[in-house]
Amino acid sequence: MDLLQQAQTLAGSQYAPLFTAAVTLLSLAPKLFAPLLSAFEAHDKHFVRKPLERLKALRSSASKHSGLAEYLETSIELEAFRIASGITASRAKMEFLLALNKDGTWSKPQLRRVAQHVGFPEGSEEPAIISSTSEKIFAVWSAVFAGVIALMGAVFFIVLASTNELLPFLFGAIVFAGFVAFARFILNEYISYKLATRAQADLKRRTAAS
Repeated sequence: MDLLQQAQTLAGSQYAPLFTAAVTLLSLAPKLFAPLLSAFEAHDKHFVRKPLERLKALRSSASKHSGLAEYLETSIELEAFRIASGITASRAKMEFLLALNKDGTWSKPQLRRVAQHVGFPEGSEEPAIISSTSEKIFAVWSAVFAGVIALMGAVFFIVLASTNELLPFLFGAIVFAGFVAFARFILNEYISYKLATRAQADLKRRTAAS
């Protein structure tokens, strides 16, 4: 009996209520998630953008060509950058990241990862991408460990799927998806390190070209 026949058998057995409930939940999913999306929109309007609106209000009341006005102008730029990119940064770090993305080849998530490696080298006032040996070792370790986790999930799924029964197959698929998600989470360090090295190479290429 193949998996399709087993599914048909389960749908007509004591598992029928579960199948009915699953189909009902899937059909109602858009309506169930609509209030959640509205909550996110309200959060964006009243909490994320409110500091920027306050800074703009303060700027309009500050006298022109004063130290406070210049400070507020900088704060407005930094807050707008934070909203647009999700990165909280100093002015120097912001300008460094904007210069890096001047050619438009970096996405927002990639810039956020690169920003984690941007700092000020000792004795320098200019920001730069800093990647230590320990970060490289940890990045390689995370890649290896993520591969081992994904392989364990694949083996677990194959063992359960080889029974040619529906429930073990579904359970194995769920477990495999969980293992892959966990492996992807562990892989974040490796991805961040590779993006940082890519940014370093990009900056070196631009410097050599100029």
